[in-house]
Amino acid sequence: MTPLKTTALLCALLSTAPAALAQSDSQDPLFKQLAGKAFVGETGMAIKLETDGTISGGNDSFQFGGTWTVEDGKYCRTLTEPTPEPMRSTGCLEIQIDGDQATLTSEDGVTRTYTLR
Repeated sequence: MTPLKTTALLCALLSTAPAALAQSDSQDPLFKQLAGKAFVGETGMAIKLETDGTISGGNDSFQFGGTWTVEDGKYCRTLTEPTPEPMRSTGCLEIQIDGDQATLTSEDGVTRTYTLR
């Protein structure tokens, strides 16, 4: 897969309409399912969800970071440095987990499935 396609896939996962975020309850069942795992796309690039609420990922040419929470049963994130400026945003996605597969749906209805590792 080309670097452009890889970046486009990450943009699809990371970009949603803005939404306010709250701090996650570390005892929330969804938080427990996601903390310490990574969303891994078909290109192999991973979005790591740290237990302290930070996210990171990328490759040699593209890096991103920020924070993540669970709010009202949704996966929410805010992208900050070193995420490229056009991708910095805040938003929430509906999430369905089936085994090691996480299906994320944005507010505009775009659905993508990732492996949780």
